[in-house]
Amino acid sequence: MFNNSIVSTILAMSFAGAASAGISLPPPSVAGMQGLYAKNYLLAADGTAATGANAFYSVMDVYVKFNSAVGVGSAGERIVSFFGQATTDAATYGVTKSTKFVNSAGLAFQHSNGSWLPGASANGGAGNNTWDSFVGVGGRTQGIGNTAAVTADTYFLNPNTSDAMSGGSSGATYVGAGWYQSAPTEAAYETNASAYVDKMVMIGRWSLKVSDILGSPAPVKMTVWGNTTGKSTAQTGGTTMYTVASLNLKSDAQTAYTTSGKIWTFNSTFDGANSGQEAWTFATGSVVPAPGACAFLGLAGIFARRRRTNLTRTEMKQAVQNNIAMRFEAHMDLS
Repeated sequence: MFNNSIVSTILAMSFAGAASAGISLPPPSVAGMQGLYAKNYLLAADGTAATGANAFYSVMDVYVKFNSAVGVGSAGERIVSFFGQATTDAATYGVTKSTKFVNSAGLAFQHSNGSWLPGASANGGAGNNTWDSFVGVGGRTQGIGNTAAVTADTYFLNPNTSDAMSGGSSGATYVGAGWYQSAPTEAAYETNASAYVDKMVMIGRWSLKVSDILGSPAPVKMTVWGNTTGKSTAQTGGTTMYTVASLNLKSDAQTAYTTSGKIWTFNSTFDGANSGQEAWTFATGSVVPAPGACAFLGLAGIFARRRRTNLTRTEMKQAVQNNIAMRFEAHMDLS
């Protein structure tokens, strides 16, 4: 049987581990373009913000993230396109430059306007719902600002459908769907990092039904690959603007700046300013107890039983110790 000191040590270790897991280090001081970033949130069936109880859609907004917003207009940090390429080069470590926009379960993305291109009608018009899946460069609300100028490139084979995004090939090499902003100098300059306080330029929204996600055997994750063109300052800081062309971006890595070549490169070891970003998992609003929570539920059961059986303080203390000891011994048997 475990004595009080051992039980106290086990409890101290458990709480210390839980506390350390929540510690986040301050992000490094990195300027310029960082890579891809995502925001996931839940909406009710009518498109308003949802809680876990009435969540109907799980929405993933994807952005190109900047950690600075130097300059304005066409001279500012910005992007103007998102696309695929058939070629590879040493600067991007030979990785594929084709585009990818998929969820791990192959679920159907949700649409209300029947197209991947943003609705050009006035905001609130037919089909322009907050949960509608669409692509873009800058504009975050369909029908406002520069969303009407988003144009599919030649390798985006089905932009005017709600089917899974289909991309073409160059010869024998798959390129993938892409699009660009044909009016990047519109009045609001939403293609710029300075357009929003979070310094992010939106490239698309992908929405799933919560019921579809819950029907999947595993958590559903989003993967986005592609390339972008635009302007950025160096990640080491400063105000000098560099033109970036065919910058390779992936949802599973940030993008490192190579000082000698004045280029941004795919680098799976670079954390950038988004260090610690969670995997791009679609939330459902359903709460599943963590493994450690089960032990606390068991303890709660002990205290509930005390009310029914009128255990003495000594008996209750012994029951807690026995419960922890049994769980610890069971864990040792399994390890």
